[in-house]
Order: sequence, then structure tokens, then C-alpha cells
Amino acid sequence: MTQVTGSPAGTGDLAETLASALARLDVLESQDAIRRLKADYMQWCDDKRGRDLADLWWPDGIWEGVGPLAEGRWQGHEAIAAMFEASPKRLSFTVHYLTNEAIVVDGDRAVGRWKILEPATFGSDVAFWQGGRYENDFERRDGVWKMTHLRLWLDFRSPYETSWAAGPLTLPG
Repeated sequence: MTQVTGSPAGTGDLAETLASALARLDVLESQDAIRRLKADYMQWCDDKRGRDLADLWWPDGIWEGVGPLAEGRWQGHEAIAAMFEASPKRLSFTVHYLTNEAIVVDGDRAVGRWKILEPATFGSDVAFWQGGRYENDFERRDGVWKMTHLRLWLDFRSPYETSWAAGPLTLPG
């Protein structure tokens, strides 16, 4: 029988090594679950699945636009679902692209940050670009990760036909 002793770094005992490996595995699995949650959020925004989107938050969750192009704050499943269910009337087309992911897990809480670039259509005929960043808070309850607070900061919104350097596009209503 082979006996395994030590840790990969050469310190500690087998119990410490196992505990460390399990803790690192938990972080990786948590990051993966959060990544899938965020991917579902982005796809479901594009697919206009308002009620399903609300279920990605805990019941007391918050969706919040922040910064100079902020568009509001909604709290709770019903308010978030209503916001997303009304969205297709306003934004008939969206494609959410995310980059620059950073997910920091601390036990049953996590913070995720992403950059977003989004081509979109207001109504049926106003094509525009918007880009910015997401900062999301997540919490794990009973082994399930969901959002507690989503913040979207838009750095720019500009007409498709002109440069974002020309200034921001203000959407009606």
C-alpha cells in the first residue's frame, strides 16, 4: 500500500492538502456556476425570456442601472420580471457580448465583473451600440448560486450610423 504524505507545496499533512484541494475545487465550481448563470442571463435577455430572467435572482434581488446613462432600479422577482417583460416593446433586438470576466468567490458570496458590448434596436428602426460594464453580487443558498444585485454601468450609447465619439444617444421614454 502506498502512503501519500505532504502537500503539493511540500507543507502540511494529508488532511490539510485535502482541505486545500476541496476549497480550491469549490471556488472553481462556484466560478463555473456563476459563469453559466451569467451566460443564461445574457442569452435570455436576447431571447426576451422575462419571467425566466427574474428567477436568476434571489427573491430580494436588485437590477440597477448606474452612472450617467442609468435607466432605473428594480427590486424583487415581480419588479424584475415586469421590467424584462416590457423590454421587447422598447428594445426589439439585442445581442449581448461579454468580455474581461473576473469572478471572485468568498465562501457563499461572490462578485463578478464583465465588460459588455451590445448592438441593439430601439423600437423597429433605431439601431445603436452600447457598451459598459456589469458588476454583479451573487450568493449561494442551499448550494444554489443566484444574483443578489446586478449593476450595469453604460460607458456609451451611440447611433449605429455614427461614431460613439460624437456623443451619447438619448433613447425616448
